[in-house]
Amino acid sequence: MREPDEKTGRELEVPLNASCEELSALATHLLKTMETERYELAKRLHDELGGMITAAKMDMAFLSGRIGPTLDAQSSEKFNSVVQMLNQAMMLKRRVVEDLRPSLLEHFGLSVAMRSHFDETCKGAGIECMATLPEEALELDSSVQLSLFRIAQEVLNGIISRGGAQHVELVFESDEGGYRMTIGDDGNAMDTDLAVAIPSARHRIALARGRIEAESRAGAGNQVRVYVPRSTAVSA
Repeated sequence: MREPDEKTGRELEVPLNASCEELSALATHLLKTMETERYELAKRLHDELGGMITAAKMDMAFLSGRIGPTLDAQSSEKFNSVVQMLNQAMMLKRRVVEDLRPSLLEHFGLSVAMRSHFDETCKGAGIECMATLPEEALELDSSVQLSLFRIAQEVLNGIISRGGAQHVELVFESDEGGYRMTIGDDGNAMDTDLAVAIPSARHRIALARGRIEAESRAGAGNQVRVYVPRSTAVSA
């Protein structure tokens, strides 16, 4: 069989590059669509569901003033149980909305948003968390900060779902060229590669001109390392 010559190789390279560009464009479009849908869902939950729960709590407060003193012990217990469930529903709504549209990220930046998310999520999962994050403003575009936050979310969700972790450590540090985020745990090792464990991570980081890698060792947990360069233009 005749070996392909240099011209044939170049001819094959053109459609291959075009296909890669199309796939990259599609992945970017899907990520943007996903974020838009998350934003819209968070807004509806905040406005509509939040409004319904608030109205129900106000009605319960009204009824408490009217009939509360007349209730017998069993009815009073049931009444207070409903009030407690409404309070829990409101807290759940806030957590879901914050996961879908991290308002802390929008208003206070990446460090505050990640610290809050890790503290609350690890506490709920019974995992000890240590976070080392910079206090100063980051020289990163808002889209890159969102990508880093989403990757951190995915990594932490993976740690919890795999189980076995008692400690999680998040370290975010800078050098002259950019920022490095490291997330380590002492839980069960990843049983698959990074592309499967964190589906959108590689493309998010590629868009930010950064890199990501992961290491798993039996009995020693996992470590995910992300590096992104400082943005040339930082969004307001």
